[in-house]
Amino acid sequence: MVPLQWSPWISFDAASFSALSAGPGVYRVRAMGHEALAYIGQTGRDLRARLRDLRRNTLSELMPFNDPHTAAPSLWAWRDAEGHQFECSAAPVDLDTRNRLGLEAWLLWQHRLEHGSTLCNFGRFHPHYVKSGDRKTQRRGGRLGPGAVNTAGGPTSTPLRLLGQPVSADWMGLPWGPWAPLHKAASAGPGLYRIAGDGDGLLYVGESEDVGKRLKAHRARDWGTAPLVSVWSAPTDTRKHQLHELENDLIGAHVHMAGMPPQHQFGSSIK
Repeated sequence: MVPLQWSPWISFDAASFSALSAGPGVYRVRAMGHEALAYIGQTGRDLRARLRDLRRNTLSELMPFNDPHTAAPSLWAWRDAEGHQFECSAAPVDLDTRNRLGLEAWLLWQHRLEHGSTLCNFGRFHPHYVKSGDRKTQRRGGRLGPGAVNTAGGPTSTPLRLLGQPVSADWMGLPWGPWAPLHKAASAGPGLYRIAGDGDGLLYVGESEDVGKRLKAHRARDWGTAPLVSVWSAPTDTRKHQLHELENDLIGAHVHMAGMPPQHQFGSSIK
């Protein structure tokens, strides 16, 4: 794993973010006085500019829109509801996009193992707030009415721990279904899936609330080999953010074991 040189923690109320790198890398945000993180992110451009923008939107009077930074509405909601004051830290990394995203997944998985899920990754949100839409919708989020609950603020999934190999039937402690040709695979309902090539290891891992529909879409893709698929069917009441958490655990574990994401994760490595 790439050694990370994290900057000191800088308050969102600080006058300057000049201590942060102006290059690509990963970053973390936490509520002051809390050990667990609120958000982990990455950028291929400018860490300093990215975090300045996140600060500006988090501290705005109204809940910000969902773009340009999807974490800002969630941080805003926690600040508005609980009075959290945030601080950030960043680490420059010289990685291509695919491997930088893999590093982000590994950091999120490690955090889940040690502290649980961050407050604002995986589509999670404060249970008493609704998220803003994108700027083009001009739909502002805010506090929900009495008795209303945002299910994205519900319980998180239990983090997956290392077990088995990426193509084994018990990988990460899940009871995976048998491998089958992608063009013949049939499944229904929510779950996780992994796609492999003959002798190539894992090509991709994914999640969906309708695995069968997602696999049908994958059949049109050029995998560079005859792809096989194996599915774990989740309980029918599994929430979307919980599927995202488990998918990330699989990607993070693959990075931990192989030093990189699956071959087609975050864009194909085949030219």
